[in-house]
Amino acid sequence: MSAQDETARQAASPVSAAEFAARLAALSPSKAIAVAFSGGPDSLALLVLAARWARRRKGVSLHAFTVDHGLRAASAAEAKRAAAMAKELGVPHRILRWKGEKPASGIQAAAREVRYRLLLEACRAAGARELLAAHHLEDQAETFLLRLARGSGVDGLAGMASVRPLAEDGSVRLLRPLLDLPRERLLATVRRSGLAPVEDPSNENEAFDRVKARKLLSALSPLGLDAGRLARTAALMAQAREALEAETAALLAAHARLSPLGYVEMDEQALQAAPRDIGLRLLAAVIRTIGGHGYAPRLEALEGVYAALRGGTLGRGRTLAGVKLAMTGGQLLATREVAAAAAAPGLVLGPGGEGLWDNRFRITLARAPRGAKIAIQALGQEGVRHLSAGGIAIPAAPRTALFALPGAWQLGRLVAAPHLGTLDPKIELRAALRPSRGFSLEKAPKNA
Repeated sequence: MSAQDETARQAASPVSAAEFAARLAALSPSKAIAVAFSGGPDSLALLVLAARWARRRKGVSLHAFTVDHGLRAASAAEAKRAAAMAKELGVPHRILRWKGEKPASGIQAAAREVRYRLLLEACRAAGARELLAAHHLEDQAETFLLRLARGSGVDGLAGMASVRPLAEDGSVRLLRPLLDLPRERLLATVRRSGLAPVEDPSNENEAFDRVKARKLLSALSPLGLDAGRLARTAALMAQAREALEAETAALLAAHARLSPLGYVEMDEQALQAAPRDIGLRLLAAVIRTIGGHGYAPRLEALEGVYAALRGGTLGRGRTLAGVKLAMTGGQLLATREVAAAAAAPGLVLGPGGEGLWDNRFRITLARAPRGAKIAIQALGQEGVRHLSAGGIAIPAAPRTALFALPGAWQLGRLVAAPHLGTLDPKIELRAALRPSRGFSLEKAPKNA
């Protein structure tokens, strides 16, 4: 470390309670919060600040969760040290372990996916509505560099958001209240706390891309491309993304109709007339909504389908990310792929129970005999035929969309389809399509 860097380090001031409270208030947290706590310096600073914030507020519950990936021999001991620090700060703590076989390649991506899955499960078990993460200014700058190296566009270069859904149904959010603060201020906060953080040696392992980006950031700083400048560029990209999303939402509202039966019809001319980037966003929004995805498909695959749409070569249709896309009567028709809906994990509900099925429909079992267990699975062609034979009027809608609707079974017997009707008067189910920004949601059929 240079003498200049050492001077800057010593001059860095700890994050005050008022600063942290203001940053957290801007993110509108609930009173049930958790912290992703590795025990490292950044997350320790966050936990110190969050614990102090929670103590001063009545009715706030705070939890800390440490993920032990089991990838290093020392990880179990480090997780225990994290637990001890949380106890010293008076914060309830759990260690979450990654069990089972680890992949031979892509370990960082796999570890990240598992980490957030375990953290989400722990939040739900604890009743936490938000998970705080300790990402800071340098993390944002490193993310910008990594995505720049991968050729990302506006969305990728916008970097990390201060708020994003952790659960696809929006029931748990990920908050980053420290995203605009330099790491030195977090380190100063830790020094003042008197606690000794866990040091992860992998943070210096140049086999990992993020460590390489960190080293590159130091090399670029003399040119004026420091963490602050790159983070500001990411913020400008985020503003550009918001403008593009607003235009996309306006076009969806004007030209796309989202049926409560889970399919979209969109005017072909509006899609053809839109600028290419907006057209890609329109198509991605349709696929995310109908497929129940939190993210858009890979750009290369999306561009291929978009080119077919623009060139009139879609033919009888294509499937992308579990969504069937076809042109009919001047309209783009997007329906859930029946096989993808059939493969969705089943949902079992008791009276009064509710849950999300196929990441698309919020299902509520409003009425059922006491002790009943109702299984929710794709209706399928046979289910639609069974409903029709039972005297239930089937609405005029794409047949594949109907086959991909949720059906309710009891002891292997179809008893209801929440959107279409019931074969058992003792069973009442309700289903609501997850809200999607920008779409004009049509009214449900009269017999739904």
